[in-house]
Formats: sequence, C-alpha cells, structure tokens
Amino acid sequence: MAQKIIFKNKFLSFLILFISFELSSSIDDYFPYDLNPTSANFGETGLMEMPTARLMEEGSLKFGISASYPNEYTYLVASPFSWLEATYRYTEKKNLKYGPASYSGNQSAKDKGFDLKFKVLKESYYFPNLAFGIRDIAGTGTFAGEYLVGSKKIGHIDISLGIGWGYLGQDGNIRNPLISVNENFQGRASLEGQGGKFNYLDWFSGERAAIFGGLEYSLPRYGFNLKLEYDTTNPDLGFSGPPLEVKSRFNFGVTRSFSNLLDLGLSYERGSELRLFFSLKGNFGKKGMVPKVDPPRNVIALNQRQKDRIKSDKGLFYRSLNRNLREESIFLQGATYEESSLDLVIAQNRFRSYPRAAGRAARIASALSPDEIGKLTIVMMNGDIEISSITLNRYEFDKANNYKSSGREVLSTSKLGSLGGTPTYLETDFQPTVKFPEIFLSMSPALKHQIGGPEAFYLGQLWWRVDTTVKFKRGLSLHTVLGFDIYNNFHEFANPSYSTIPHVRSDIQDYLAEGENNIARMKVDYLWSPGKDWFARLDVGLLEEMFGGYGGEIYYRPFNSNFSTGFSWHHVKQRAYRQRFKFRDYKTGTGHIGLYYDFPKGIQSQLFIGKYLAGDKGVTLDVSRRFKTGFTLGIFATKTNLSEIEFGEGSFDKGFYFAIPLDMFYPTYQPGVITFGLHPLTKDGGAMLNHHNGLYGLLGDTNKRSLLRDWSDFLN
Repeated sequence: MAQKIIFKNKFLSFLILFISFELSSSIDDYFPYDLNPTSANFGETGLMEMPTARLMEEGSLKFGISASYPNEYTYLVASPFSWLEATYRYTEKKNLKYGPASYSGNQSAKDKGFDLKFKVLKESYYFPNLAFGIRDIAGTGTFAGEYLVGSKKIGHIDISLGIGWGYLGQDGNIRNPLISVNENFQGRASLEGQGGKFNYLDWFSGERAAIFGGLEYSLPRYGFNLKLEYDTTNPDLGFSGPPLEVKSRFNFGVTRSFSNLLDLGLSYERGSELRLFFSLKGNFGKKGMVPKVDPPRNVIALNQRQKDRIKSDKGLFYRSLNRNLREESIFLQGATYEESSLDLVIAQNRFRSYPRAAGRAARIASALSPDEIGKLTIVMMNGDIEISSITLNRYEFDKANNYKSSGREVLSTSKLGSLGGTPTYLETDFQPTVKFPEIFLSMSPALKHQIGGPEAFYLGQLWWRVDTTVKFKRGLSLHTVLGFDIYNNFHEFANPSYSTIPHVRSDIQDYLAEGENNIARMKVDYLWSPGKDWFARLDVGLLEEMFGGYGGEIYYRPFNSNFSTGFSWHHVKQRAYRQRFKFRDYKTGTGHIGLYYDFPKGIQSQLFIGKYLAGDKGVTLDVSRRFKTGFTLGIFATKTNLSEIEFGEGSFDKGFYFAIPLDMFYPTYQPGVITFGLHPLTKDGGAMLNHHNGLYGLLGDTNKRSLLRDWSDFLN
C-alpha cells in the first residue's frame, strides 16, 4: 500500500513538473517585437533572390519596393488562404531600354509578372514546412522559374533548402531529377515573348536544375532578421538579360521590423550590389487596424406610466422610436405596433453586417415597447429594396441582451425570411414623411493613371470628383459623377492603339488626355422587386466614361440557397473622347447571363456568359474570398472567341482586385470601401460594361447564409 502511495506521489510530481514546463513562459514573450518571415526581392515570403516555404498569414496584404541596379521590383502580395500566396510584380530593368528611342525615348524596360506559392505540408516536430511555387506564371519568361522548398525552424534560426528550375535553376549544379520520371521534362523552351500564355510545358523542366538554400536568424529583442543564402540565379551567365558581374554566390541581408505594418531592409548581393527594400503589410482578415469603441446605445427602458401612455398614443411611440433609431444612423421606414407584436422596416448604410443593424434596432425597440409585445420583426432594406426579415422572441432577446443567454439561443427562437413584391413599408401604420426629391452630394480628390506604358512608367491625373444623387421617388434616382482636373501629365501619351477589333477600351489614352474635365456618369436608375426573391433594374444615360445607352437587368436570389442567377442586356453607343454629351459612331448590344455560387469559407464565384463590348462572345470567371471583416480578395479571367493575334499581348483578359472596408481604420463603424483593381493590360477583347448599382453587388450578400455568417454581431 505504501509503495502504491509513493508511486502515486512520484507520478503526480512528474505530471505537475511536466505541465509546468509546458506552461512556462519564454523570454521571447517579453520582447517588444513579434518577428515573422520577411520578403524576398520579388515580394513573396523568402530570403533575397531565393524563396522559402513560409507564407504570409491568411487574409494578409503587402505592398513593397525592392530597389537596386539593374532590377527594381514593385510588388503587391496577397494570401487569400493559409496555403496560398499570390504576387503581382512590376520589374524595371535599368540596363535595358523599353524600345527604340523614337518609340519610348530613354525609358528603361519594364516587365510584369505573376507568381504563386502553395504550401503542401505544414511544419511539425519532425517535418518542415514544404511549399512549391511558380514565378512569372504567364509572363514574358524573363524570370520564369519553379521551385520546391522546405523550411524548418530551430530556435531563432529558420533553415530553408530547395531545388529550383528555370530562372532559379540557372546554376545547374544538379541534373533535373524529373527527367528520370519522364523525358519530356528534359526540354525547356525558355523563350521570351509578349507574355500572357501559360507555358505549362516548361514548368519544372530543363536539362539542369539547382539546389539552393539559406537561413534567416531572428533577433526579437532588437527587431532584426539576419539573412544568408546561396543564390542560384546566376545573372553572370546572361540567361535573363545582359550578363551581370557576380563576385559571390552568397548574399547577405538584414531586415528591421517596425511594428507589424512596416519592414525595412538592406542586402549585399553578388559580392558587389547593394539593395534596399521596404514593405507595408497588414492582416485585414482577422480584425480592424484599430480597436472598435462603438458599443450599442444604452436606451433607458420606459417606466410603467410611460408604457401606459404609449398604449393610448401610438404616435408618441413611433416618434420616440424614430428619434432613437436615427441616433444609431438607422432610419425607420415604417412601423406597426399591435397588441403583442411590433414590426419595423429599417434602412441604413452604416453597418456592413445586417445582423448588427437589426440587433441595435431590436435593442432600442425592446427598451421602448410595452411589456405585452412578445414578437419583434425587423425588415431590412438596402437602398430602397427590402432584402430580408428577422422575427425575434422579444423575451429571449432581452435575456441575451442582459447577458443571461447568448446570441445563439436567440437565433434558435428566431425566424429568418425574405421578401419581395409589394413593399412591407407601404402596409405599415407609421411611415415617416419623406420630401422628394432628395439630394445627396459628396466630393473628394481622386486619381486616374496608366502604369507601365512606353512613354513613362507612370502617367496620371489628380482630379476632384463630385458625386451627386437626386432621388425623385423610392427606387428612381439620377446619379452623376463630374470630374475636374487638378493636375495631370497625360500630354506625354504617344502610344495609340493598333487593335484590329473595335476600340472599345484601347483608346483609353485619348479618353484620359481629352477628358481632363468630364462627365464620368449621368444616368437614371429605377430599382424594384417584382416578386419574392426577384429584383430588377432599368438604367439609361451616360452609363460610364466610354459608353452611354439604355438597358437593364433582372436578378433571382433564393433566400435559402447559396446559388443565384441574373441576366443583363444593354444597347450602348461609344462616347466621344471629351466625355460630354457627344457620341462616336460605334454602337452595339452587350449582355450576359450571370451564375453565382457561394462556397464555404467565404469563397464567392461568378460566371458570366455572353457578348462583350467589341462583339466577341465568351465567358468570364471571377473568384473571390470575403473574410469576416469584409476584406475581399479576388481574381478574374475572360476568354472569348478572339484569336490570340486578334486579342494581342496577354492572349486573354485577366486581373485582380481587393476591397478593404473603411471602418477597419476607425474606432467607430463607418460606411465605405477602399477598392483597388488591376488590369495588367487595357485591351478590347473581353471588355464588359462597367455597371453602377449592379444587382449582384447590391443584393448578392443578403441571403440566409450571410445573416448566419454575421450572426455573432447581433448583440454588438
């Protein structure tokens, strides 16, 4: 018995000691810097010229410049998933000219590139992080290369070892091991051209490959990362441009992190070259850049005397409800108070999350309502269209609001539904007086630009944008955008379009140069819902900067489904370059069937099938990911019946975009989104009409799935 007690005591002592080791703090926890793997010269996470198997955190975005002679890289990097890092890179080759002096003067050569890195194995105790990547996936081939690399962290040292092909395998220190698998891996064209083609037959190919490696040493106490690598790109051999002097294959670098937003770095490469870089980065998928201090208003509940008065004077109740909602920037469109229920119709543009808006409206309504009201119905609008409703058990809501239950329990007793047809607000007892026409005016500075042309790297305009909306009645509005020039250097344009198909987009230089002061948009919209889950829009006027006309669209969004569909058609005529009220001769009809599907993890897909502005026919695929914060990353590609020769450089239309909600930078909830889209080339093929107030953009994220996704905001 004594032996058993001794054994138990020893076992218990061992267990406590083991747990204490697991829970003990590291000295690193007290250092002011949380260091992460940093950027390589090309933008992706890596050393200098060489990549590593590390990736940015999911939902991260990074912009940076890496400057040296002869190559200077400007890059934008995004991580839509934890296993994917995508880089768009612009390279200035200072030792080459863009073209003949008569064409581009003394401007240096430019090269666009798109890189992808995929994580295939997550680091564990025994195994490293493992990733493979493709550089210059559809570019000219100047920097085209592929790699497979592993990274293992031991203490503060992150060691990477990999094998590279193409640009990364120019050292040729080993025979390509994939030739043993298939002899087709032996040949590699490595031909430079206009770019835009997926030369997949060249991937991981070539007679020779190269083993590369390096390490990154973190000093969290001081905020520095030290780097060392063996560079296998071998620019002295001249495979990727004029030969460069290389005195050493070893590169050295140091990076200094300033908070989690800014990195500065310096490296000494090839035994003679100094390189400077900086990168701005942020994780927009987790939370805002500043903490939120915007709690719901604490509305004092009515006493019994006030509640009795409300029963005999509903007008007093409606006016009090309207006033309190307005203080939350929620606007009452209609209300009906009956013996045991209260129905509200609300509109707002302050909150991206509809459950948050509905929850704040319910909090105010419950505080002002008599005790007999047991059911609250909140009908939500986007603009002038009713999109969905939430019916609550008022008593269950009050319990959760007083921290006696949870939002999930409120959801279990609630009913979510959709609307359509005759608007609910027309049937309510109380409707606030709205005097039409309503006029909304906003103005701000804005930019237009062309990047990477033969005349200059950057040609742009700073202009003053004036947005005006005149609402004549619910659903019927006039939208106008006026542009006033502040400064531009468009007089340097000297590269007219030589496209062999109608110039629906490629005359952009003429539009920019002659339309310094312009009417960017002036059109009338009419939006309505013809039936449950059906929405429609008609528009006429100057639809965008290059086209005017008339048309419309219809959109079907089943509330309980992740699938929706729509159809649009417009008859348009090309606007004159000055962008006033005159038109050119070209006119056409354009329209598409749209198929939309919401996948798990916020992945949204759009497929368009139809006729484009230049008369070509084909399909456009758009895939994006929306994070809980509202941050969105997306890519798109279009392929039509045009041949590669007819389309020109790039072979097909493609690009990417991102959107960052403004309220991520404010302590309070704010409307508005910062959007950025990049078309590497402005071509006529695959060109779509730019829709303002497109129905999918207004209503695509209003189904049941979106309410459930954001339900955690309901009590906030």
